[in-house]
Amino acid sequence: MESRTVSLLWDGPERDILSLLPSPWRDDFGADPDEVDLRLVLYRVLDEHEEATGDIVGVEIDDFLTFDRWHALPELPHRWHLPDTEPLPLKELLQRLQVKLRNRAKMAAHA
Repeated sequence: MESRTVSLLWDGPERDILSLLPSPWRDDFGADPDEVDLRLVLYRVLDEHEEATGDIVGVEIDDFLTFDRWHALPELPHRWHLPDTEPLPLKELLQRLQVKLRNRAKMAAHA
């Protein structure tokens, strides 16, 4: 199964926006906000007319630490890969990241 390598951006619990973006960087994608929940944005490849295709190469979630709309994420035919981690389905990768970042936020709050 194909995997997509992505970079992780998260500014911390104060801003709490998580982004998974293509790595290496590419310029041929654009934002496609979820119609129900504007906190969820999928990044789709753009065609030659700069129209979004079905190919998803990234995701951004505002208020990531409290995000619970996992059903809104599409099932994709490939896995997502962060450096030094195993490739995982998008939902599973994001859920693992949420647990990790929640723990990090708790530890920072107690420091």
